[in-house]
Amino acid sequence: MTALENVLVPLVPLCRSIRERRRLGRQALAELDMAGLAGEKIQVLSGGERQRVFIARAICQEPEIILLDEPTAALDLAHQARLMDLMERLKQERGVTVVMVSHDVNLAAMYADRLLLLKTGRIQALGPPGEVLTFERIEATYGCRVLVDESPLGRFPRITLVSDKYGRPDSA
Repeated sequence: MTALENVLVPLVPLCRSIRERRRLGRQALAELDMAGLAGEKIQVLSGGERQRVFIARAICQEPEIILLDEPTAALDLAHQARLMDLMERLKQERGVTVVMVSHDVNLAAMYADRLLLLKTGRIQALGPPGEVLTFERIEATYGCRVLVDESPLGRFPRITLVSDKYGRPDSA
């Protein structure tokens, strides 16, 4: 299957015309910077490109809720930002609820309205990023030292890993 054919698969049972399905599929691929690869076979695409095809497949169905599991894991920084900006637009413009699992606490802090912090399946905290992402909670949850400050962009926390290589931040 090509990237476009892959995106179109879930639209077939919706009884849309072929023309409408293709329009929605191409639009979804374009939103994920994949329009130029619509005709490529899925097996020749990189992991990140395949990831974006699967997300395009989800958004072209015009869902009310999107569930994402580590959607940015195989993406470079530019595509991470584009994907997260797209999810924000879907939320703002179409009222789509986006639920995402991510280990990238900085990305989650930047985009999430609410965070659920888990450790071995147990809730550590639930709430706005500024309340959930404290250094005490991050250190207890992940078992590593971090610094937590406000992002230079403001309004959300920024987490910096403190490697043993650099010693303790509070040592003189």
